[in-house]
Parts: sequence; structure tokens; C-alpha cells
Amino acid sequence: MMSMGGLATSCLLLVACVYAQSSPEDPQLLLSGRFGGDADEGTGLGSLPLVFSWPASSVRVTFEGSSINATLAALPPLNTTYGRFAFYLDNTTTVEAISPNDTTLNWGRSGLSTGPHNLTIQMLSEARYGEASLDTLTVGPGGRFLMPALPASFLSGRRIMFLGDSYTVGWGNVGGNTTCGVAPVCATARCPPQVESENAAISWGPIVAANLQADYQVLAWSGAGLDTYAVLQPDGINRTYITGVPDELPENILPAVPILFRRQVAGDNTSMAGNSSFVPQIVVMAGGTNDFHGDLPPLEQWISDNLNFMSEITDEYGENMQIILQVFPLEVQVQGVLTVNQTTQYLQYMSSLYTAAQQEGQFNVHFLQLNGVDMPLDNWCVAHPSSAADRNIAQQLLTYINRLLPNYATSTFPRAVRV
Repeated sequence: MMSMGGLATSCLLLVACVYAQSSPEDPQLLLSGRFGGDADEGTGLGSLPLVFSWPASSVRVTFEGSSINATLAALPPLNTTYGRFAFYLDNTTTVEAISPNDTTLNWGRSGLSTGPHNLTIQMLSEARYGEASLDTLTVGPGGRFLMPALPASFLSGRRIMFLGDSYTVGWGNVGGNTTCGVAPVCATARCPPQVESENAAISWGPIVAANLQADYQVLAWSGAGLDTYAVLQPDGINRTYITGVPDELPENILPAVPILFRRQVAGDNTSMAGNSSFVPQIVVMAGGTNDFHGDLPPLEQWISDNLNFMSEITDEYGENMQIILQVFPLEVQVQGVLTVNQTTQYLQYMSSLYTAAQQEGQFNVHFLQLNGVDMPLDNWCVAHPSSAADRNIAQQLLTYINRLLPNYATSTFPRAVRV
């Protein structure tokens, strides 16, 4: 059982100070997640244009007026599948997509009451399908933007970072069946599900964050390993795996989790994240599954590389930050992602990593072996957890956090780093 007393505070003066400087004549955006563009992750404020690339990231705006319009444009490469976005306007929800045939999404609503109204735009898909820029937000004649109402996650200062792969982004979690609505061959072959089968907003990470009223970042990519890189074959589906960091990251190599951690924009290998601005109290490392599809990584190297990565995270956020190694159970893995033998290797490596962390004095590292008992195993899309399974995983992680950090859910933290 850990105490968060070293960080907790009720001071929100920095939020008020930065907030008061904003002009109500322009759209002042509240951000949840990591963005490219004019985004201040320390305060959670931003302005247009902004790049959506991380799953479940969202932008919130408040306005008065009878209409509002938004424009999102796909970013290169434009031959990707789609980008899916949810628009939450007051109590209504619509979902729209950007496709290769229509790379600009114009969304709008008119005939509204004078307001005020709240609009949240959230990315439901991941960068592997495509990225987009939020270029414009406009209100009709007589309308105006207001200072957004602060959500509980903004006021609490609680922040969680989720690092992982397809299990973390919700890959196929709303697909509803083994074929995900694609071709029947996908019941037996490794096919990517339709983008409509993925909803990162209801994957296990955002569920946990919502229950804790915490802001969050989901830094994840389907196919990403912890210390192993997946090389896409020309068919865009099948992969081979290499261990260790390559000298270069060509486009046909899926980025590993440590690489994603260092990127500001998920699909841009030239963008460097300012990690010191978004300071989480908890980092959940849920990757590792993809390291065991190919040749078995050398154990000593694999442990050393991941110890170094966890040390990097601690150096970035301080020793009061807690890292949770979240390990998926046999019942999940053998649905088709790993074999029994590969799962055994995965479980051994993850437990060995935790032991090595303790032996090296990384006492802010913790180990959560998820329980497969009562895990919903039906209606999975391409062997990946359903939304029902995501809820089960979220409940287990939530229970673990509440036992590990019993005061966390009622503690408040400053919005900016080391004030």
C-alpha cells in the first residue's frame, strides 16, 4: 500500500492563472491526451490547429449560439484506412469518419438553442488507421466561444498514462464476432479488423481514468512490442519480428512502445514529445505480448532494455510516480494472439522483469497479473478482447490501484510540473 502524500495538494492557482489569460472571443480548447500543434499539456489548454493521432484523445469547447462547425483533414499518408471521431454535443453523440475517398471531414449542427453548449471531439481510432488535423471550429452569426466548464478530471489533477499495443487501443473491441464483419477468412487468418470495430474511448484505460476522474494519455499502437519491432510484409497484414532497436525506423516497421513514448505525434518519427509537461502519477505498462510472436528475445537483453525504459520514465516523472506492469492472463492470450508456449514465455519474461526491477531498487514498479476467471471470452474480434472484456480488465486494474494507492481517488494534484 503506497501513499501519494508527497505529491497531493489542493492548490489549483496555476489553472486559474493560466485560464484567466484566455480570450473568450477565440475557441479555447481543453485537451485530454497528447496532441501535435499548439498544445500545452501542463495546463491542458490548446488552440487550433491541433493534430489528432493518439487513441481516445479529445478536445472540448464551450460556446453560445445556434450553430457550430468543425473541419478535420486527414494527414499524409492519405492511403490509410480511416480516422473515426465521435462528436459529443451536449447530450447527443454522432460518429463520423475520414476515408481515403473523402479526406476532409466537415461536421456541423444548426438550429440549436442559444446555449451555452459543450462540444467534445474524440478520436476513436488509432494512428495505424490514420491521423487528422483539427483545423477549424466556428460558430454562426451572433454566437461566441466561452471559457469551457472544467471537467472533474481537469480539476483533480489526477493523471494516468497507458502504454501498450492492440489490447490497449481497443483493437476490434466492438467488432462483435470473430470476423469483425470482414471476410470469412479472417476467422482463421490474421486480418486487420475494420476501423468501425475499434473504439479506444471504451477500452479499459479510459474506463479506469473515468472512474478515478483522472486525465489520461493512451500511447499505444496495434502490433507494438516493448523491445521487439514488427516488420510489416508487402501484404500489409503479416509481420516478422526483430529484437533490439534498429538504426532506422522505416515506414514498414511498427514503432515499439518506448519509441511511442518519445513521440509527440504517433505516426511522425521526427516529432519529439515534451514529456515533462504532462506529469502522470501512474504509468500502466501493458505491452509485451508482441515480443513473443517470433524468435524468443534474449532474456538478459530484453530485461536490460526494459529496465532502462522504466528508469527513463522514472527520470522523467520522478520517483513518486508509480509504474504498474499489467500482464494479460493465459485465457486472453490463447484466444488466438499467442500460443500456449508463447504465452508461457511472455508470462515468464514479464515476471522476471518485475523481479529484476525490485532487485535493482526500482521500488516504484508494481506487478498486476490479471485474472482470467470470469473474463468474457465470447464475441471477440480477431482474437482480441471485446468491450465486455475491457470492462472486466478495467475493474481489475481499478481495484488494484485503489488497494495500492488508497488515497489516490480523493487526492488532488497541481496541473503543471513541479510548481
